[in-house]
Amino acid sequence: MGMGSMSTVDMNMGGRDIAGDDMDMGGMHEETANKNKSFGERLVSWLGRLHTMVIHFPIALFIGAFGVELFGLWRRNRDYQHVAHIMLVVGALGAIAAAFLGWFAGGFYLTDRNPILMTHRWLGTLIAVFGVALAWMPARHRKVPERSRTLYWVVLGLMTLAISIQGFLGGTFMHGGIYHLAF
Repeated sequence: MGMGSMSTVDMNMGGRDIAGDDMDMGGMHEETANKNKSFGERLVSWLGRLHTMVIHFPIALFIGAFGVELFGLWRRNRDYQHVAHIMLVVGALGAIAAAFLGWFAGGFYLTDRNPILMTHRWLGTLIAVFGVALAWMPARHRKVPERSRTLYWVVLGLMTLAISIQGFLGGTFMHGGIYHLAF
């Protein structure tokens, strides 16, 4: 059965049949399918599966840094800027790892036939790149405190928006189409 004909239930079961036996889409046991793969192919597949585990940390840290910055503004306390900066540095490292593993998960293609996967791939790559820039901006501001933080706030706000869109696209791709959040 092709990927286009799988139901949402089939996709959410991760390739398992009703009885719970591990099956790949061709009906072959996963163990048998892995015997036909080289070590490199198994390693790439394994690294790709780590993507879904790693993505949650940069999401939480970037959005959390935005919240900490807002809280610091509300409390009129600049000490929260340091906390947000640490969150951004760790979030940027996590975003690099998530993007790297995402390329293993989706394959090393510059374009995809699936527009959701292609958008998710490139938005994730941009989030990693801009995450590094975002983590660098507060350090630069600390050296010259009179410099405006407007660009920082714009990039931080756009990063929060981009991560929200990225999460929606990832959920759409993994959980059966654009209606995965239907109520």
